[in-house]
Amino acid sequence: MFQVSIPRVERYVPALDGMRAGSVLLVILSHFGLDNVLPGGFGVTVFFWISGFLITSQLVAEIQRNGRINLGNFYLRRFLRLMPASVFYISVAGLGFILAGGTMTPVAWLATYFYGANYYDLFFHYPWLTEEAQNPFTHLWSLAVEEHYYIVWPVALAFLVRRNIAVKVLIALCVVVLAWRFYLYQTCFIHDAPGPPGGVCGDLVLYRTYKATDTRLDSIAWGALLALLAASDLRGRVERLLSSPMVLAAAGVMLLLTFVFRGGEFREVWRYTMQGVALTVLIPAVCGTGGPLRWLLERPPLVVIGRLSYSLYLWHWGAITYAAYIEPTQNLAWVARGVMVTVLGALFSYYAIERPMVALRRRAGSHAVSALAQGD
Repeated sequence: MFQVSIPRVERYVPALDGMRAGSVLLVILSHFGLDNVLPGGFGVTVFFWISGFLITSQLVAEIQRNGRINLGNFYLRRFLRLMPASVFYISVAGLGFILAGGTMTPVAWLATYFYGANYYDLFFHYPWLTEEAQNPFTHLWSLAVEEHYYIVWPVALAFLVRRNIAVKVLIALCVVVLAWRFYLYQTCFIHDAPGPPGGVCGDLVLYRTYKATDTRLDSIAWGALLALLAASDLRGRVERLLSSPMVLAAAGVMLLLTFVFRGGEFREVWRYTMQGVALTVLIPAVCGTGGPLRWLLERPPLVVIGRLSYSLYLWHWGAITYAAYIEPTQNLAWVARGVMVTVLGALFSYYAIERPMVALRRRAGSHAVSALAQGD
């Protein structure tokens, strides 16, 4: 009988790094010209889910162990985990952008450094370098969504757990975000075409439900929800439910439908909820069993790519901007330049910036096994 065991994050789970590898490769390959055949945006959604599951699991374990969350240590760990590498990337990419003739206002710089890239781009726009070369900062929207969530979540979690309402609140949050996306779709989109810009819709209407924190935080919340259930008395019942062949099949079909249906309302409103529900079933089924998919995800090349995933994500978009500036036509030379800058930038970031941060993060309570291991 197929039996799902929800991964316990106090022990390192290499399959989750393998899953990160698959996700970042989806993103990078889609941006390198395969967006018509690969769902790059889904890769980001998987990142969100894994983040919500891992970090919430660790926060709940800290509450169970110590009776509280050390907020100072949590925010210090997040700072050391993300900021040094992102500040380095933003500074280098920004300098290159300026030297190539681009312009950035002081507000744009502040928004980029301090996790406001998603709303800045939606409501003000990052300027492109040329018609082919985009701004090297637009992909930072996903980092902004995560950090907005984690500014609030540890404080809220400590309060909610004490009152035993955390699960109910997260479910309500997912429903509210779904309803909010539906409202925005009715307000900002008319017959699958963007409505008038401005107001709640922003000027970059086509990305309103894709990049904004208020429309995407449920992608993190679904992972957090499973973490809470796994830490509760309901763990056994949840694992039995996730082990049901009918539940697994339904989740697989649900996920497949999110790639098949292309209608405006479905994509802008329902897609992220269905993917969140499906991942809540399927990721434990893959990572919490000993099947062939887990074996594949735990292969060393994928684990290494997973540990480099943050650096690769940071640098790939700036590399594409550089390649498009040098060679507007997407040919082999364009791809070679982009891949070279992506790999070199990611390796330098990993070895020169992120690995030295591990010791400092451990002093703040991190259980990282390497610079890019799971968790905070």
